Amino acid sequence: MVLTEEGKKWLATYAGEAGCFQPEGIDYTDADGVAHTGSTGDVANALYVAHLVGKDDAVIVRGRTYNDFKAANGGNDLTLDDVEWVYKHDGFPPGEPQYCMAAPTPTPTPSPTPTPTPIPTRTHKLTITSEPPGAVIYIDGKDTYRLTPETFDLEEGVHEIKLTKDGYADYETTVTLYADRTIHAVLTELTPTPVPPIEIEVRKGEVKGRISIGESRIPRSITVGSKVTFRIRVENPSDGVTATYRVILDFVGTGDVAGKEYTFSSDWSEPVVPGEGISLYVDVLLPSTALVDTSAVYELWLTLEGEPAVVAGGV
Repeated sequence: MVLTEEGKKWLATYAGEAGCFQPEGIDYTDADGVAHTGSTGDVANALYVAHLVGKDDAVIVRGRTYNDFKAANGGNDLTLDDVEWVYKHDGFPPGEPQYCMAAPTPTPTPSPTPTPTPIPTRTHKLTITSEPPGAVIYIDGKDTYRLTPETFDLEEGVHEIKLTKDGYADYETTVTLYADRTIHAVLTELTPTPVPPIEIEVRKGEVKGRISIGESRIPRSITVGSKVTFRIRVENPSDGVTATYRVILDFVGTGDVAGKEYTFSSDWSEPVVPGEGISLYVDVLLPSTALVDTSAVYELWLTLEGEPAVVAGGV
């Protein structure tokens, strides 16, 4: 903290009353010339903001500027810690420390002592923005069900802010709210972890029916989370019967993943007459649970099922 004793006396003189910081009733203007009434802490905050936005010569309180305060403070600039110290020593809430240039004259205590009138709680506006926008806003651990950018009316004091957005790391910060404020969060984009491929050992399984299997161009590896479409060519021999067909692919784990199985199948085809063929397609999307550690090895078993089809004039 760089607030000197002379700086404190300056605030008590121009932003206080009777040589003491005050919890309310001080008329001042902000850096944009908008009039306000508040505490000595509010005036200190207005001076701090005026300096941040480059308006050191703007009149803030009783004809005085930030430059006037800085000169009295030994040439030291006001810091956020200084502002918080002033708020903590302006006598709010009742019973809290109140800075005075000299010890105030004792006031006789009347009998009986009147009950002090409680001060209404002060609120301020907090504007929350983010880059990129559209982050979910949590305040003090509660979901606001609103997205950035957004403005809230919050009670004076300390608040916990959390922003979440798919594909980005959570953003968390603590805000001490003594005046209207804006916070801007730059979200960090997460880099997806690459998924290793599964090595496939291709084998033919059981074939039912008088059919033959053409080239299927089955790949030897599949990346988990990526869809692969297998094309199986089925040829119905000229001496066969009119039938419908279905392809079943069984991924059977070996080694460390023995016992794990994943099954995918095509739809039943339309009837295929003898001497003709048809292409059947099977979409495969292996889940992340197919992996053990970083890789796994599976055997691919292909089963081709055929059923005679009833057509006009017989089988």
